[in-house]
Amino acid sequence: MEIHDLAVAYFSPTGTSRKVAEAVASGVACTDVLTFDLTHNSVEAHIGSASLAIVAVPVYGGHLPQLAVERLQGLRSDGAPAVAVVVYGNRAYEHALVELSDLLSGNGFNVVAAGTFIGEHSYSSEQTPIAAGRPDADDLRLAGTLGMKVSSKLSRLTSLSASSLVDVRKIRKPRQPLFATARFTFSVMRMIMRKVIMPPAPLTDASLCLHCGKCVDLCPAGAIKKGEEQMTDKSKCIKCCACVKGCPARARTFPTPFAKLLAANFKYRKSPKLLC
Repeated sequence: MEIHDLAVAYFSPTGTSRKVAEAVASGVACTDVLTFDLTHNSVEAHIGSASLAIVAVPVYGGHLPQLAVERLQGLRSDGAPAVAVVVYGNRAYEHALVELSDLLSGNGFNVVAAGTFIGEHSYSSEQTPIAAGRPDADDLRLAGTLGMKVSSKLSRLTSLSASSLVDVRKIRKPRQPLFATARFTFSVMRMIMRKVIMPPAPLTDASLCLHCGKCVDLCPAGAIKKGEEQMTDKSKCIKCCACVKGCPARARTFPTPFAKLLAANFKYRKSPKLLC
């Protein structure tokens, strides 16, 4: 089966999903690449059956971000093979990979491969590092390997059939120390019982804010307005923390108690898993 071009689509507020998607694409023997960055805008595009789609989305709370789901709806096909990729912050991806596979199938794609990768958690900071610096070089090499596996698989086929598709539920789950998971779960339940208040959006130190507008440009949800950078519309904020990580003055923070729990209980390095 000959692939004429690649369609690389990603929703990536902090850049981790983009890096993984591009690394997967680098392993495919194809130089004609169409890129669909869904981070800030929806795209209406039809991907032909002679194209290979690589779609990467971050995981928020075990699910796909609703904003990403909405923007992916404009990406449709009439049978193109697709690679479903989710990027999570070293805790768990839970339902997200199945959700992405179902979404792509519903939009006319044939999911022939999948991958689960680790990216620096949205809540990660110097004080509470959670998968800091990931995806790293090893992660990206494995992403390239996934691309090579997909390219090899398709080259052996004359056409796609039911046997060519993958059931993403069969992908290997990453190992996670049982005690750490139990401790995290207990701590979360205790927070709920104590009715600990979670911040609805990042906070801004007005004395540090430069009003440079960087956070406005980074926010995928339009929750920050130019000239009012110290404010965040909590009804729009998706807690991706792109504004926090990208603020040159470090004026923005997201003081969620979850960050400390995640940093303490999910230190064990999880590895990407591939299915092809």
